[in-house]
Amino acid sequence: MKNYGVLKGTAIEFKRDSDNSPHSEVLMKVGDVQYRIAINVRSSRGPDYQRLIEYLLVHDFSHPALDHARRLPLGWNDLKDGADDEAALDYIRSNMFRASDMKPVPHLKPGADNDLFEYIENLLGRAINDTDAVVYAFGEKWGPENNKKDAYFNFLPGNGVHMIHMNQGGSGDNHGLYHDGALFIDFPHRGTASALFLKFQNQVWHTDEKDSTAIPGAPAVPEVPIPDTGPVNPWPVIAPDSPYQLARIVAAMVNPVSDDTGHEFVTIINISDQKLNLDGWTILDRNDKAEQITGSVLPGEAFVARLSGAGAQLSNKGGTITLLDAKGLKVDGVAYTKSQAKSQGMPTVFV
Repeated sequence: MKNYGVLKGTAIEFKRDSDNSPHSEVLMKVGDVQYRIAINVRSSRGPDYQRLIEYLLVHDFSHPALDHARRLPLGWNDLKDGADDEAALDYIRSNMFRASDMKPVPHLKPGADNDLFEYIENLLGRAINDTDAVVYAFGEKWGPENNKKDAYFNFLPGNGVHMIHMNQGGSGDNHGLYHDGALFIDFPHRGTASALFLKFQNQVWHTDEKDSTAIPGAPAVPEVPIPDTGPVNPWPVIAPDSPYQLARIVAAMVNPVSDDTGHEFVTIINISDQKLNLDGWTILDRNDKAEQITGSVLPGEAFVARLSGAGAQLSNKGGTITLLDAKGLKVDGVAYTKSQAKSQGMPTVFV
């Protein structure tokens, strides 16, 4: 990706692009400068069976990355430093949501409120009708194209942001850690925000820590073809043998009453149908400091991993908690904000 970042501004209008590479096109404005935001609703690469898309729309969204983005100025903001840019997004490492929360969806389907075009347009309609709403478009910027009018909104110079989707674990050359796209819409007077996440069917959930390409041999969902006629049947969004199917982080003591060292802990529940051997599993904090754990947990039961203070540490200013198995594959991950961590002596609970 040539220039990853986030555009912060106001949504003005949207249009549908229904050609062979369909997008929801959005006109945004920052002062006197206009931008077009191109949101994929179906992949344009490869044969039809690789073009399916998964989405997740989260209302009342909160995350440390959004808190950092709120402090950025209006306009385009480069986030080229990856994890060091605290507003930068990574679907796998930022723990903004669980992979199992995503759903497959057609981009166009007869009927009301049942396809991706409509879901996006409903969200954008709320943003346009709210004069205080702030839109954050994460992706790759193009332009300004000084001698070329925008193809959809006819402004000059052409200018915009695309690749507003997951940018790792698939084909192509746009892989990168902390370079994923998304759309956040902040509604300040309501005290809430919404987030839209998009992923192509052929992108995987276990990627390399160096270049975010697919890890060879890691569990992956088989590609599901689009039928020539009839509806598109749902497909599993995570592989049946993925570590994502084993356990979840359900709570953490981020801000103990006493000194943090030795009193922070993470509570893990076994969601599988088998006894889990946790020897060699690891908890990572936002800075990738690691705490190895040991023990076992029966199906449906919880395991409390107490942090020594020498490894993973849970910042009271907001952060992430990631659980890896003995092979180093992600099992689960959560994030919490400074506001969620402010209550001393009370665990932060994750659903």
